[in-house]
Amino acid sequence: MGEETNAPLHDEDLLRELARQMSVWPARWGRYRFGAQGIPAGHTYFGQLIAHDLTWEASDTIGETCGSARLDFASLFAADSSDGSEGLRLGPTSTGRAGDLCRSTCGTPRGGDKRNDQNLTLSQMVVLITKFHEVLAARFNDAAQAQRQLCQHLQWVTLHDFLPRVMCPAVYRDVMRSGAYPVLGRDTGLVPIEFAAAAFRLGHAMVGQRYPYWRQGGGGAGLKDLLQFTHHSEPSRLVAVDGARTLPEDWSAGWHFLLAPSDGMRVSLAGAIDENLAHDMFSLPGTIGDCVRSAPDAAGDSFSIAEHTLLRGNRLRLDSGQALLQLAAERLQGTGEAVLPRRLPASRLAQTRSPELSEFLLSDAAAPLRDHTPLWFYLLREADVHASGQHFGPLASRLTMETIHRAIRSDPYSILNTDFEPAFPDAEGNFGLWDLHAAVQANWIPQT
Repeated sequence: MGEETNAPLHDEDLLRELARQMSVWPARWGRYRFGAQGIPAGHTYFGQLIAHDLTWEASDTIGETCGSARLDFASLFAADSSDGSEGLRLGPTSTGRAGDLCRSTCGTPRGGDKRNDQNLTLSQMVVLITKFHEVLAARFNDAAQAQRQLCQHLQWVTLHDFLPRVMCPAVYRDVMRSGAYPVLGRDTGLVPIEFAAAAFRLGHAMVGQRYPYWRQGGGGAGLKDLLQFTHHSEPSRLVAVDGARTLPEDWSAGWHFLLAPSDGMRVSLAGAIDENLAHDMFSLPGTIGDCVRSAPDAAGDSFSIAEHTLLRGNRLRLDSGQALLQLAAERLQGTGEAVLPRRLPASRLAQTRSPELSEFLLSDAAAPLRDHTPLWFYLLREADVHASGQHFGPLASRLTMETIHRAIRSDPYSILNTDFEPAFPDAEGNFGLWDLHAAVQANWIPQT
């Protein structure tokens, strides 16, 4: 990291005001958010699962890196520290059907990583993956082989389905062909904090305020709904059945709406990747903050994910977007086809859809933000300016592609180190989240 890491870059009140100004447009027009046309909504939450696995070993200590940079999805199998119970087990819904996380009587999910119960779409994603694991276990009849196969299939989905949708195409091709450089000039074997605290947090923008099609029966779901069907929600909408809390059956995810690849099908899309986050992201329950090991600014009844992310980046002393772009451009000079653009001029940084936010960014008070833009906000604006919010911009894509590609490469059994082929490809030989869902639909048999 550069010289700017010697001290916090900005007055925290200025960052709080930036977060407040970011909330004005979503509060007025949030339900009319633009969508990312090539990204079905379910991919948002697969990305969250990737983030959780990469930061599974992270501590609360502020430092340069966090987590062990190996994407092997081991967090899914982690044992519960309270009772030793293993992860990746199914639990019953209110009707007794296997369609929820395995939970204790009070609703807390069993297994090591409680973060996978932060919202209902994420927990239902884990349920879908658990069913796929059971399909693989029946096919290979060996527990260790089934776990390895699951990891490799999820790595395949990450590299060949999720990342092509979310990354800048030129950067994706360059890293897939040439590997990670690394652009930050260091390869410590840990997750770079620029990725964990800024670049991959662009996923916050992909969260929808409301999904018109979400439930298995065709009903929609709002973000507040999805946050309330969790063990830490107060109050929780998990229901008591025979003395144990579980998911109501009619709130099972309809993956055909959340993962469907066809434009002709009813599908809920991810939100556009820009500074106009879903309105409810500016007033998340304080218990969510506890669940994600939040900093003190997230304490209390509610908190803004924008304010939290901006303040955390400041306290971590992240480089500004401009400084990191310059560093990346210098290190990538002549190394590949993905030429990074020149820094966004202040006029483009401030040219947002929100008149109030634009006016604030052009004010004298916000001059420090224009010259040394907080990395997370810079990357949000980069995605809007360079890709109309349809995918990450070049700098965020470079940070993300290099981190994830290196994390998969570091697993000795990964698809980059073995001759792996997916077990359930489509007719063209491709395999993605939709095909994983199709394999479960065709092959999963409830265990008795």
